[in-house]
Amino acid sequence: MAAIRTNGLEQYLALRRYYLPHEPDDEESIARALWLDEYFAKTRANKTAEGIAIALNGT
Repeated sequence: MAAIRTNGLEQYLALRRYYLPHEPDDEESIARALWLDEYFAKTRANKTAEGIAIALNGT
């Protein structure tokens, strides 16, 4: 696990395998997996902010 934390390529491959398990380890698939990871992270952050706003505003 320490090797994955310090090696960017291993991190990218792990994301590719998580999001696109049946795709090859090529540049296009890795780029697509990185985009998906960013997209889902932004979506989670926005939904969390919306939930906090709803909780604080009582609506």
